[in-house]
Amino acid sequence: MMRAQHGMVLVGLMLVSAFGAQAGVTVESLWNEMTDLEGLTQFPAPAYVCKQFSSYDRRSTDPEVKTDENWFANGDRGQHLRVEERNGAEEWVLMDADGPGAIVRFWSANPSDAGIVRVYIDGVEEPVLELPLTSMLGGGGMPFVKPISGERSRGWNSYLPIPYARHCKVTTSKRDFYYQVNCRTYEPGTQVESFSLETASAHEELIERIAARLARPGHFRMPPDAKTVHLDADLAPGKEGVVDVGEPGAFYRATVHVEAEDMDAALRGCLLEITFDEAEEPAVLTPLGDFFGAAPGLNTYAALPCGVLADGTMYAHWVMPFARSAEVRVVNHSGRQVGVSVSLLVGAYAWTDRSMYFHAAWRGEYPLATQPRQDWTYVQVDGKGVYVGDMLHITNPVKQWWGEGDEKIYIDGEDFPSHFGTGTEDYYGYAWCCNEPFEHAYHNQPRCDGPGNYGQTSVNRFHIIDAIPFTTSFRFDMEVW
Repeated sequence: MMRAQHGMVLVGLMLVSAFGAQAGVTVESLWNEMTDLEGLTQFPAPAYVCKQFSSYDRRSTDPEVKTDENWFANGDRGQHLRVEERNGAEEWVLMDADGPGAIVRFWSANPSDAGIVRVYIDGVEEPVLELPLTSMLGGGGMPFVKPISGERSRGWNSYLPIPYARHCKVTTSKRDFYYQVNCRTYEPGTQVESFSLETASAHEELIERIAARLARPGHFRMPPDAKTVHLDADLAPGKEGVVDVGEPGAFYRATVHVEAEDMDAALRGCLLEITFDEAEEPAVLTPLGDFFGAAPGLNTYAALPCGVLADGTMYAHWVMPFARSAEVRVVNHSGRQVGVSVSLLVGAYAWTDRSMYFHAAWRGEYPLATQPRQDWTYVQVDGKGVYVGDMLHITNPVKQWWGEGDEKIYIDGEDFPSHFGTGTEDYYGYAWCCNEPFEHAYHNQPRCDGPGNYGQTSVNRFHIIDAIPFTTSFRFDMEVW
């Protein structure tokens, strides 16, 4: 079987770094990161690594053994670290991690089969959380409120961070289910305020405010003293339009509206290039439509960092800083006349030794064979930075499911991936091959044509609270099925 596969990846890359003493992590400071796009422009301080516990098939041990019995094994249900006994009952251990750290995402396809979830923090014998997993992931009530937690297209997610100072263990009362738990581990010595229900209760107003922000992810708050620069151009084939900003600052909002006879061809055929501080190569080099996360064509959705409005206007709220200057260029390679209207909101930005340039890249392949099995590399980067998201466009020639493959993320030269997933749709936060479009501040399926999973599908995931820092290298692979 052959498929077309196209992807865009978003990475902040750092050129220099020097750190002094850093403040600790409180419940309040961590929860505020859930909506802080400007914070993503700085390499994390205190520094942390991000990894994933999951129910991936434990037969997957050797990337050189490319068989369905080893590296591409697909028995991703009911796998755990171990089983323990407590008060005469069995508990299956999903996660066991030393701190200081924080859980930053919890996903499952079938939490009703997990029973009761218990979260043990800092070696205390009694759990700080004990509730049905459906309540935690389904938005069943404080502090797990919608849309911080909730079900979308049969996938259940909670993005409420749960910090811990010394240790965290997560168990369930039943075993036969799929799960992913993403967590941070901060650098040794970091002072972290551990989660408690009392602390959560004291911060209910903050939770409500964050939930309201995530429920209106396209809403934008204007930074002070910002100005707008425009590009309005009717581009003939091969022509380009350019906007130059010749002073320090940052882009806080970008909107693009396109007029074309063939919108799909125009959005894929026009190239967006963004260059910061007179660099030799652009930091952003992607098809125009793909940059906004909903290709192919215009597919309405609203996420925190980007989206497409009902009138066809595409927006990006990624904060993209520069120390001296920036150049934005749109080049028409579509072979047809395209009208482009670009608005860029430029505001002040204090460049520091932790500041990072925003990068976006694109990769496409056709045809893409599903046999023999292979890992398709989204992106491979050498250097220091933070991974903040991706979108995937699939052209599927059949109705059958295309996304059984697992994500495998390698950080800083790991031999075995510290993120090993349970399915492509699981990575994107939904489940069971569901072809129903959905929207969320962090993950979306703006398009799935059908019938079944035939035709064009577009999915995206933005790593805001679950961003993945790296210091020397980063590689993201996805199994092709």
